[in-house]
Amino acid sequence: MKKKVSCKNKIEFINEVAEDCLKDMSVEDKEYLMENPVAIKYHFSYCLYIRNNYIHNRDFSNVSFFTHADDLSSDIIRMIFSKLLPDYEYSNLFIETLYDNEEFILLRKKYKDKYGEYPETLVERYKTHACLEPVHSREERSLFNNEELDRELELIKRNYDNALVIVDSLIKELKGMLRN
Repeated sequence: MKKKVSCKNKIEFINEVAEDCLKDMSVEDKEYLMENPVAIKYHFSYCLYIRNNYIHNRDFSNVSFFTHADDLSSDIIRMIFSKLLPDYEYSNLFIETLYDNEEFILLRKKYKDKYGEYPETLVERYKTHACLEPVHSREERSLFNNEELDRELELIKRNYDNALVIVDSLIKELKGMLRN
């Protein structure tokens, strides 16, 4: 018999699973995640573990939130990153775009090798300048008519394009810092 999910909402479930994963995680595994926080790289490894242990074997019949397993496991790994990394803000499009960028991850490691810490101050500075327009959740969008959905998708694309420009600027500055 599957364990019933009793969380009131999606974010509560994501947070509960992330906390449970972290409490059982070794220091070495936490360090590895902190050094390699690219969510998509875990789809067939740690996110598979999350899907099998926290999603596929649970009964979601008493909850109203969207529960697509792949999306949910991605949200959970991102929540884990936000609990491990001071500058990783959960559900922040700029941060997700930045940390999904392989070049940034490589430069981030080089920065730590050179300066003994990650470029958190730089990321925070750029994060404050990333003024992206608010968008609706997947659950809310599932109730939209076609016209509303088209407007929302345009907004999401515009936000993503703006995030990419900001990420490119941050990477350019980070490269300059590493040349010195």
